[in-house]
Amino acid sequence: MSRPLAAAGATIALLLLCAGVYQVSAADDDDAITTTLHPGWNLIGWIHEAAPAAALFDQLAGLNLIHDGDERSARRDASDDSAALRTLQPGRGYWLYIDSEQPIEWTRPAEPITRRFHLEPGEQLVAWAGPSDRSIADVLLGLRDQLTVAWRWVAADQRFIPWSPNSDLPAPDMPAFDRGEAVQVNLVEAAEWLHPTGDLPQLQFAGGLHHLPDNFRDVVEADLRFVVEQFVAKFKFEAPAERLHLRIPTTPEALQRQQDIFNGGPGAWAYSPERPGGTSMIVMPHHRWGDNDEPGCGVVSSACSVLAHEYFHILQYELAGRLRERVPGWLLEGTAMWAMHIVFDRREPLFDEAQAFTNELDLASRSDRYDYAHEVGFAAVAMLVERAGAESIVKIWENLGLAAEAGEHWTAGFARAFDVSYPAFLTEFAERRKRVFGVISGRFRMAKSQSLPEIRMHAVGDSPFAWYHADVEPDGRFEFTLLRFEPGTMEPVRYALAISRKDSACTARLYSDGTLSFPSSKSDPDHSVASLDDESVQMLDVQLPAAFCLDRLVFQLVGAYGAGGSFRVQFCIADTSDCVHADQLSGNRFATFVPFEANYWIRVTDYVASCSAYVTDDGLTQDPERASRIASNERSGLSKVRLDSASDSCAPGSYVR
Repeated sequence: MSRPLAAAGATIALLLLCAGVYQVSAADDDDAITTTLHPGWNLIGWIHEAAPAAALFDQLAGLNLIHDGDERSARRDASDDSAALRTLQPGRGYWLYIDSEQPIEWTRPAEPITRRFHLEPGEQLVAWAGPSDRSIADVLLGLRDQLTVAWRWVAADQRFIPWSPNSDLPAPDMPAFDRGEAVQVNLVEAAEWLHPTGDLPQLQFAGGLHHLPDNFRDVVEADLRFVVEQFVAKFKFEAPAERLHLRIPTTPEALQRQQDIFNGGPGAWAYSPERPGGTSMIVMPHHRWGDNDEPGCGVVSSACSVLAHEYFHILQYELAGRLRERVPGWLLEGTAMWAMHIVFDRREPLFDEAQAFTNELDLASRSDRYDYAHEVGFAAVAMLVERAGAESIVKIWENLGLAAEAGEHWTAGFARAFDVSYPAFLTEFAERRKRVFGVISGRFRMAKSQSLPEIRMHAVGDSPFAWYHADVEPDGRFEFTLLRFEPGTMEPVRYALAISRKDSACTARLYSDGTLSFPSSKSDPDHSVASLDDESVQMLDVQLPAAFCLDRLVFQLVGAYGAGGSFRVQFCIADTSDCVHADQLSGNRFATFVPFEANYWIRVTDYVASCSAYVTDDGLTQDPERASRIASNERSGLSKVRLDSASDSCAPGSYVR
């Protein structure tokens, strides 16, 4: 473990077994970094061109010794030594020993010569070339996967403070980093480390900001900075800020203009120029930020996830050029979806989580960019990442850029990135999805005069129900492709089915033995009809009864007032609060379809008098216990009730004739 001298003297010795962070007093501007060097040992980062170590002795009168934290050092009064430290290298950290009673100010160029560094495994001193005023967690974000521990030197106190990437919170006395500082790290494997520039793309607010909260610009800038720096840390990519604009329409009229200009949709989108080197654009309506967002991407409603998705589309163009447009839509959107989850959720999605987004089995049919490409692409990319690692979602676009230069088809870049040919992966996708999903199928046997039913299914326990729909073929066949196991728990999923007529509100539960139950209560979801704990196809043989749903029940209001009043009519299942609204027809008639095998009350609501009453055999009543019960499985013909005055519909507790 490399450490500076603990006391004034000649040789470098091991100092403390802990480490730390120190915020130097710096005054950065566009041209220079000013660092306060304290008496004793100081840890600085060299972010400039390679330079002779001896040159620092000319700049700093109090500097006595420079050490690289490993084996080499340079002294002010040393004779020529072949093992001496001769050159300061970009990206490295160095110990400076200041023999002075007072701190001294050191000014040097602010612009780093490079922001991308290759680090080897083990302990080493590394420089920070990114923007100032960054926490140690933000500074070392790009090394979190390789880092075990870091140490920050506090020059003013001559001590270290340790920090671990597994820490939830930094130490209370952990100051922020400034450009040109350094930290000692211990890495378990080699790493490529890219530092952000700190420059943001140009912001444009089409429609103005006068009607938005005062801090709206600050929120947008903070969220955009978060996304950019996450991309730098996790994907080693930063779009050239001078060639990217974030345009935010803040009024409906401004959004419509942007949609007309870019042929965009109602949501956010990314635009790439026709020619290399042109200006790219991300367009996001202001309502993506919601009303309660705070800076920093801290809430689910934050626009950061959308920003990350669209920023990845910019990455695709910057790395692959126009060849990006030739790849299938699922690959475009799937990699952007994956990046969005990594940036916003700060972790890689689990494989089975990604599979639950869609039940599509045929990836080859999902080539159009907007044809469900996001969900099925997310599932496919989960398989590719499992095969080739998370870095492959960026590598594919780098490889497409190389393929374009070589005049190759885009599938050549695909094969190099994921180590599988495109046709082979399409087959792999279908085969693996068959193990994740199962099929429930069946057939309705019906009379020729019966219309085809609608069928839908939901997982038992879903609240509210997430319905899956399936088409019923002309011969009565249907088929569902459904997730077999709960994501994360791998517990078998149980499903419930419901069928209904297309022209009615009639709904029935369908059971695994092919029987039906009418009516179906929405409050009773725990009727599982099928479980997909194996891969077998379950064929349900369903005999659809002739009285699956009756024809319309019709009710008419007549009389001087009844024919001209304003009413609403409902058919309500007796002894419950479940009601079906009836459609109003000509002649003040009301009609609806109702579920099979139930008794109904008819309830009439007078909008003018603001009261409701129930139909009896010879009039209306406000007492539901006196209401007539109409059985849905009996044709009761046309029911009529006469109303001759407004008071007829609102006489409390009495019959109206």
